Amino acid sequence: MRLPRLVRVLGPIAVLGLAFTAPSSADISVDVSPAKYELQTQPGKQETFPITVRNTSNAAVHIVASLSDYAVGPTGTYAFAPPGKSPFSLSKTITINPREFDLEPGSFTQVRFSVDVPASAAGEYSNLVFFTTRPTRHGVGLSIVERIASKIYVMIPETTRIGGEIDDVKGQSLGDGQHYLVDFHNTGNAHVYLSGRVEIKQGGVVIDRVAFPQGMLVERSGKRLIDAIGKKLAPGSYSVVALVDYGGPNLVAGQANITVR
Repeated sequence: MRLPRLVRVLGPIAVLGLAFTAPSSADISVDVSPAKYELQTQPGKQETFPITVRNTSNAAVHIVASLSDYAVGPTGTYAFAPPGKSPFSLSKTITINPREFDLEPGSFTQVRFSVDVPASAAGEYSNLVFFTTRPTRHGVGLSIVERIASKIYVMIPETTRIGGEIDDVKGQSLGDGQHYLVDFHNTGNAHVYLSGRVEIKQGGVVIDRVAFPQGMLVERSGKRLIDAIGKKLAPGSYSVVALVDYGGPNLVAGQANITVR
């Protein structure tokens, strides 16, 4: 499952083996702000910050807050893990107050998060906080659990650095066009967002340029497989140059020679 800056995970629970359908957007009743919190601090400090949780529905809801570690895979999918599993998480040093609360229709509350930053902290750390509602009955035999997430980044500015490199560039001819596969590796200790392009040359002449999708997230020390799709190529030999902008002072480049048969 992909996780944008604001995530809603709707978990339908079927009872008595009855079939169910996913709820509509009108069923979504909880919102959080900010969806992403970036805290700059120093090693050894304790910091407290609020996240606002709002009930936008016309019914009271009961909410439980919980922390989760996570990783983002090469294709942008999220994998969740128990708190403390990730080496780049501070979930074991974060406390939540309140962890459980009720919200009346149209009301909101501020949930306070306190983090004890280790004296040895360096670079960037990240966590997800989930706000999960108590199951509510929707129709015969169907209950809905709503879960919404906010992402927390804790950064030590003096030791945060961004970096990146291209590990590999490949070409693949498929029915929908020519795919250019670029393996990017985040060599820094903070998250980055990618943009860029590939240029396809034949005989030294650029015959196609393909832009990457905008805003691809790569977390600290993570990798990303960029799949850029261009027009179909006639049989022949080509040079593919990938240019990736990760927010650093210079673009990083990778090159490969491909043959289309």
